[in-house]
Amino acid sequence: TVAEYRSNRRRTILILLILSSITLITLDSRGGGSGVGGTVRGAARDAFAPVQDGVDGILSPVQDWWDGVTRSGDIKDENRKLRRELQAARGAADRAKAAAAENRQLKELAKLPFVGSIHAIDAEIILGSPGNFEATVGLNRGMDAGIGDNMPVVSGRGLLGRVSRASKQRSTVLLLTDHDSGVSLRDVRSNAVGVLNGRPEGADQFLDFVKADDDVKPGDELVTAGSEDSPFPAGIPVGRIVAVRKRPGDLNPRITVALYGDANRTEFVRVLAWPVP
Repeated sequence: TVAEYRSNRRRTILILLILSSITLITLDSRGGGSGVGGTVRGAARDAFAPVQDGVDGILSPVQDWWDGVTRSGDIKDENRKLRRELQAARGAADRAKAAAAENRQLKELAKLPFVGSIHAIDAEIILGSPGNFEATVGLNRGMDAGIGDNMPVVSGRGLLGRVSRASKQRSTVLLLTDHDSGVSLRDVRSNAVGVLNGRPEGADQFLDFVKADDDVKPGDELVTAGSEDSPFPAGIPVGRIVAVRKRPGDLNPRITVALYGDANRTEFVRVLAWPVP
C-alpha cells in the first residue's frame, strides 16, 4: 500500500543518513576540514542536523533521569551532612544564648544593693513546681550550706519567695505566687502599705488592704515593708503597680501588681540568712 511504501521509504532514508553520518565522522577524524571532502561533510552535517536534534531531544530526559538515579546516593549523603551541620549550628546558638543568660544572672546576683551586709548562700534552681496546687521550686543546696526554713530567696531582679522546707542538701522555695504566700509591701513613692497575697502563676497579682485615700499610682515601685513578724527584711524589690481601679462603693482600690522575679526565667538565686543570728 501507499502508507507502507512511505513508511519503508522514510526508514530507508533515515538509515542512509545515519550511515552517511558515521562515514563523515570517520573522515573527520582522519582528515582536516578543507577541500571537497570538507564541503561534502559540512553539507551532510547540515542535512543530518534535524535528525540529530530529534535524537538529542528524546535522549536528554532519559539522560537527566539516569543522572538523577546514579547521583541520588550522593545527594542523600549531602542532605544528611547539611542537616547535621544545621543542627550543630542551632545547638551552638542555643548554648551561646544559655551562656549569655547565665552570665547576665550571675552579674545581677553579684551586685544586690538591697542585700547589704546580710550573709547570702548562692544556689541553683533544679526543680520546678511539682503540680498546679502549689507554686514552689527546688534548690540544689540545703542545711549543709547554711540554708534554713523561712529564709528569703531573691534573684538578681528581686524577691522570689522564701524557703518552706530544707533538708541537708536540698531545699524548697515557696514562691510569691503561691496561695499560702503573703508579704507586706510598701509603696516607695508614697509609703502606702498593703499585702500581696499569692495567686496562681500566670494570673494577676493584687495588693490588698490599701486604704481608699492612700496615694498609689501605676508605675510605683513596691518593696518589702519589713514588719516585725515578716520573714523578709525591709527594702527588697518585689514589683511595680501597673493598674489602680477605684470604683464607686469599693472600700479599697483594686491594685494590680507586676512582679519583678520570675522563677521560670531564673536559674541562680541567693538565699538570705535572715533574720541575722
